[in-house]
Amino acid sequence: MEAVKAVKAERSGRRQPAVAIKPVFVTTKNVRNFTVLMDGLALGAGEGRFGLVYGRAGRGKSRTAVWWAANHGCPYVLCATVWRTSLTEFLRQLAVELGVKEPPKTKGGCYREVLERLMTRPQPVILDEFEKLTQEHLNVVREISEMTTAPLVLIGEEELAAFMKRNRRVWSRVFQALEFEPISAVDVVLYAEEAAGLQVETEAAVLLQKEAGGDFRLVKREILKLAHWQRSRGEAAAVTVADMQTVLRTGLWQ
Repeated sequence: MEAVKAVKAERSGRRQPAVAIKPVFVTTKNVRNFTVLMDGLALGAGEGRFGLVYGRAGRGKSRTAVWWAANHGCPYVLCATVWRTSLTEFLRQLAVELGVKEPPKTKGGCYREVLERLMTRPQPVILDEFEKLTQEHLNVVREISEMTTAPLVLIGEEELAAFMKRNRRVWSRVFQALEFEPISAVDVVLYAEEAAGLQVETEAAVLLQKEAGGDFRLVKREILKLAHWQRSRGEAAAVTVADMQTVLRTGLWQ
């Protein structure tokens, strides 16, 4: 028992402090393109119009939309699957995001509240994960945009574009469309430095970007693991391709 206690004490003494990842927001190419899209929609003031943002999961669509909405005081709604069978609940949440403290319980009442708010102030409205909903929801938001002239930005995965194209009245009103691309090696380098203080060599960043398939969410997760690995070795040097390969071989992607 004494020997076991001694080993535990030794290990405890060698224990490294926890690695912290800063909650940074990196201005990637996708973020810059999103800003351009929103600026473009503003030029069409005076008529109803849509913006479309789509792409595979993990490329930062939602994070970018939340960031933009927070910085511009813009209503943001994350759509829920249960709303497929309840247009009323969708309209109630939209009314809440527009500042209605106690939205009506009826569909018509919520609809009127939304129209009144957006007619008074036809600001952009972001509807995220909209592919979860139905053509009925799509027709309603088209009417809202037409009647209030507020630009509505629909965000979703790859199937959202096809979903909107099936509705000609909607598709003809899409003024701006943006597909989120896989993140680049440059984005990997910037995120590693800003979030974890890691200097990642370009070739190592390319390897990580390729293994992650351009998925920002996976890159974030693995940068944290890489930071822990570097800390355990007591290293402060730049992360090389050899370092990255070693971490990948240890089951990084399992």
